[in-house]
Formats: sequence, structure tokens, C-alpha cells
Amino acid sequence: MANYLAQFQAIKNISDHLVIAVEDVSDLWPDVKDLFESRLPFRRAGLNNKTRNPVFVENLPAEFILTTDSRLRSRFPQEQSLFWFREPYATVVLVTCEDLDEFKSILKPRVKLIVQNDEKEWFIVFVNRAHPSNDPATKMAKRVYAKVEVEFSTKKRERCCRLDIHGPEASFWEDLESKTMECIRNTLDRRVQFYEEEIRKLSEQRFMPVWNFCNFFILKESLAFMFDMAHLHEDSLREYDELELCYLETVNVAGKRKEFGGMEQGDDEAALLNPGNKPLAQIVQDDSFREFEFRQYLFACQAKLLFKL
Repeated sequence: MANYLAQFQAIKNISDHLVIAVEDVSDLWPDVKDLFESRLPFRRAGLNNKTRNPVFVENLPAEFILTTDSRLRSRFPQEQSLFWFREPYATVVLVTCEDLDEFKSILKPRVKLIVQNDEKEWFIVFVNRAHPSNDPATKMAKRVYAKVEVEFSTKKRERCCRLDIHGPEASFWEDLESKTMECIRNTLDRRVQFYEEEIRKLSEQRFMPVWNFCNFFILKESLAFMFDMAHLHEDSLREYDELELCYLETVNVAGKRKEFGGMEQGDDEAALLNPGNKPLAQIVQDDSFREFEFRQYLFACQAKLLFKL
């Protein structure tokens, strides 16, 4: 896992907000892209913190990205689990249909195939393109949308909302944000649980010969970084504090001599607020990091979070 350090740092440098995937089934995204993006950032996002208590985050940044975008494709399973924080937190399925037979034979099977992944948090936006003056088309759109609701919503969870392209109502945007937040909240909770379980397993091995701090670091900082992306800065800071304690606990093991500083030009200069002063992969020593450079890195991460609080 330590081999992923360089990739991990590169991913962090380009991932500073949550991703919402757009599954554009009916080629609608060019028509609604500006409308959707005008709602960002989410002005008041209801999330759960690490202790599963509800919190409200002001101006939560996010980005809509098509599922066909290269940034969401060609990822190996190992990368997906390690860097789960960069995967989409919600999937918006954009559809439209003007005929009941077409819905039954084409649209319904295609959407069912898309949403069959149990781990994906999704909802459907049905786009009504019928002009209000076209009464037959408007009525047909309502009938098709009713079928969409029957097929994809349940008593436990409403997964559909309708956008009238010629005059979206304020209630639609409230519904869209509510459903998006529900998806993000569920995804975040699931990923926090995953990271905590993996971290717990590694932590139990920290005094054993198989212990590798680099592996622990990637998982622990992935969790911290995910909290930071969600603007849960206190939770993120707590993860870095725990990471520092674990590092000191394992690096100071009796008989385990570590180099403290460095031999390169500039190593005698502090970079207290710059976590990227030196690539992580360059400060690896055996199964851990050189102490001075790593503690400087941790301090920079902690300081950046303190400025956000």
C-alpha cells in the first residue's frame, strides 16, 4: 500500500470538493447543466459528523460530473477502496420520455441496470420538456412520470423528482437539494464506517512485526481528508491528532532507531504551513517516515484546519 503514496498525494491535490455523478440517460445534461450548477455550493447541507450527530454545513462545495467523464472511469478495485473519498457521493439519473411504450421497453430496463448497484446512492430527475401550452404532451409527461415513480420509488424512500424545463418551480430545487443531501449523507456515513473498521484492524497490529505505518497513514489521512472535503473540519483535525499520537507511539519503540532529519538542501528550513513542501514518497523510511519531515507535514495539515475553524 505504501506504493500508493505518490498517487495519494496527487489525488489530494485535485480533490477539494464532493463529486455528484450525472448519469445522462436521455442526453439532457447540456440543457440543464447551467441550472444545476447555479445551485452550488449547497448553502445549508445537513450531514452527520463522526459520532453520527446531525450537523449543518454552510456553503458545501460540490461538482456535477458526467459518468462518461474520464475522471470517473478506468479505476482499479484496489484504488477505489483506498481512495474511496474521491468517488461520487450521489448519482443523479437524468431521464425523459414522451411515450409509455418507450418507457416500458427502453427506459425502464436501462435505468434498472444503472441503479442495481446496492452501494450507489441515487435518485432520478425526470425532465419534462413539454411546453405548458401543449396540453396533450403535458398530460403524457405526467403519466410517464407517474410510472417512473411507481417503478423506482418505495414507501421507505422517494427517489424521483420532476423538472419542468420551461418553468422549474422553487419546490423542485428544494426537492433536488434534499435528495442530494440524503445521498451524500448516506454515502459519507458508509465510507466513515468502512475507513474506521479498516483503521481499527491495522491499529490492533501496531506493536506486531507486520506493522507498517505507511498503510495506516493512507487510511487514516483518507478519512481525515474526506471529513475536510465535507467541511467537517473538527472531525478532520481529530483524525490528524490521532495520527500523530499513533506515529509517536510506534516510532519511539525501544530499539527502533529512526533518522530524525534530512540530508537534502533546504531540509534545515521549516515549511510550517505547507504540507506539500516535500512529496510524501520522498520522506518514506522503511515502513514509516523520517520524523522531522513527517511531523512538520502533520503540523501543516493541522494548522490549515485550525484556520478553517
